[in-house]
Amino acid sequence: MIKASDGKIRKRELVGIVIFLFTIQVMDTTPDLLLKYGKNAAWMMPIISFLCMLIPFLILLRIVKRRNTGLTELIFMLMGKRIGSFIMLLFFIIIFSATVINSRNYTDIFNTMFYPKTPIPYLYIMLLGASFYIAKRGLENIGRTAWIFTPLLLILMFALIGFVWEEISFIRIFPIAGPGLKTILKESAVHSSIYGESIFLLVLFRFVKTYKDMRFGSLLGWIISVFTLVVFMIVYVAVFDYPASQNIAYPFQQVNRLATIGTISHIESIYLASATVASAIHFSIYLYLSAYFLSKMLHLHEFEQLLLPLTGLVILIGLISPNIFVGNTLRESLVQSSSIILMLFPFVLWIVDRRKGKMENETA
Repeated sequence: MIKASDGKIRKRELVGIVIFLFTIQVMDTTPDLLLKYGKNAAWMMPIISFLCMLIPFLILLRIVKRRNTGLTELIFMLMGKRIGSFIMLLFFIIIFSATVINSRNYTDIFNTMFYPKTPIPYLYIMLLGASFYIAKRGLENIGRTAWIFTPLLLILMFALIGFVWEEISFIRIFPIAGPGLKTILKESAVHSSIYGESIFLLVLFRFVKTYKDMRFGSLLGWIISVFTLVVFMIVYVAVFDYPASQNIAYPFQQVNRLATIGTISHIESIYLASATVASAIHFSIYLYLSAYFLSKMLHLHEFEQLLLPLTGLVILIGLISPNIFVGNTLRESLVQSSSIILMLFPFVLWIVDRRKGKMENETA
């Protein structure tokens, strides 16, 4: 007998969602950002950024478990309606801005590397249209789609390392500390919001079957993503050397062009397909979270109807950017500013929760 679905996702779907949130950074402008500050030691930055965001994430996860509620409900419970609405607005601005900037950057990558004769608006509409279609089907279907494509994505990505193995020279990653450990630590903390979506994931607590699924799925997907980005940051430097790697736009796509399978070259079309699917799933999650935060700010019971207007707004705003250089500058500003907010917010919520807990015990 087939059981009716309750609309909740399990740990495997959550693993897929987290992997498509973070692992795709290997293909976008994140390596350019990390190489700018970490130089040949840029591979260390994802690890330190992960550790910087892990503590705030675990703090929030503990509070969410104790209160047995999602992040948005927790915020309204502890902070009140007005402050809670302001925080929802702040979260919406962060995730929506990231959607606009990153989706436009992906469109520019596709245009520059694969479809130079195709007008950017057409590519942009196709990318966001696919993302909207996936997001419209709901979180359960987003999770299933992500989980189905996760093994294929990871296999293709790590197979690429084997295809360019002859081009790799690990001696190029030395000196191991690059610009210095102090610089690496500072810049990793400042850019820790490359994993800022980990905080937003806790809004899904009510839509995950159990707390164990939430904890296991989030951490496993996150660790796989960090490991993948670290490995590819090493590969980029080991293939192109430093400082050449810092001056190469779209290193993942450039590595694709070097890849060969025996006597077969020009296999980048395989990776174009995987990047297209990955980006569509990635931005479907972004659109879903954007609509969710906006609905909570407006105190709406349903948020799916917000997906279409938000998708259109993303396209309209994204087309204003003249090129990827402007997009990279905007993304760096967003990453730096949101890093401070997302690292400090869990500690603020923890303090408020402690005080309210003491008050509840005194009145009990």
